[in-house]
Amino acid sequence: MKRRWQAVISELSHHLPYTIVSSLIAMAVVWYFGMSQIKLYGPGWGSEMGWSFHVLHPLHVCLSAITTTAVVWHFDRKWLKTVLIGMSSVVPCALSDYIVPFIGGRVLGQPMELHICLIDHPQLILPFLGLGILSGFLFEERLAASSVFSHGAHVFVASSAALLYLVSFGFTRWLMDAHFIFPVLSVVVLAVWIPCCLGDIVIPIGALQKHGAHGSHRAVPRPSL
Repeated sequence: MKRRWQAVISELSHHLPYTIVSSLIAMAVVWYFGMSQIKLYGPGWGSEMGWSFHVLHPLHVCLSAITTTAVVWHFDRKWLKTVLIGMSSVVPCALSDYIVPFIGGRVLGQPMELHICLIDHPQLILPFLGLGILSGFLFEERLAASSVFSHGAHVFVASSAALLYLVSFGFTRWLMDAHFIFPVLSVVVLAVWIPCCLGDIVIPIGALQKHGAHGSHRAVPRPSL
C-alpha cells in the first residue's frame, strides 16, 4: 500500500509540469480564437460555443478510455474486467471537463451553468467511450507505454475541453480581464491534473496491484498521463 501511494505521488509530481504547459498552450489558443469571435459577434458569443465543447469532450472520453483499456489489457488478459475499468474512465473525464470547471467558475463568482453531457447527451458520449475501449484492446501493444501519445493528445484535449466548458457555460470574462488569467489557469490545471492522473494512473495501478502480486511475467505498469 505504501509503495502504491509513493508511485501515485511520484507520478503526480512528474506530470504537473506537462499539465501546466499544456494548459497554457490551450489558454493561448482559446484566447486567440475567443477574441476573434468577440470582434465578430460581440460579448454574447460564448453561449454559441457549446458545439466546440461537445467535440472535445467526447474526444477526451475516447482518449482516456484508450489509455486505461490498453494499460489494463496489456497486463491482465481478463476482457470483462478490462471493459469495466475502461468504462470507468468516463468518471475522471466528467470531473475534468465539467464538474471541476463548473465548481471553479462558481468559486470565482461566475454564473456558471452545470451541463452534464453523460445525462444530457448519452448518444454522443457512449459511442466514443465504446470506440476508445475497442481501440485500447486492438492497439494495446503500441499504446500501453506511450507517454508521447498520452502527453501530447490527452492532456491538451483535456485542457482545451475544460477551458471551452468555462467559455461555453458562463465564464468569458477571463478573455478580457487579466485579473482572471491566473485563477483560470489554476482551475484548468486542477481540472486536468487530478482527474486525469486518477483515470490513467490510480485506477490502473489499483486494478493491477492484485494481478501483479501473483507473479505475472509482466511487471505492473508505470502508467503515463
